[in-house]
Amino acid sequence: MDKVRVSLVIQSHLSDAMIEAQCLQSQRLMEQSQERLRFVKFLIHHYPDTDKEILVDFVYEQFKKFDK
Repeated sequence: MDKVRVSLVIQSHLSDAMIEAQCLQSQRLMEQSQERLRFVKFLIHHYPDTDKEILVDFVYEQFKKFDK
């Protein structure tokens, strides 16, 4: 598994959330968009140095435990 810079993950999730927010006709897309935004907040809080590299899948699993 490759590490990815936090800043890249944040940008990717914000872009996806923006696209999903434009299609809010679907409840599922709205929930996905909100989850992406919560994940971005989690990343910013836990990784203030957004140049740091992380294992995205591992960090996402940690977020899911925290987000419940």
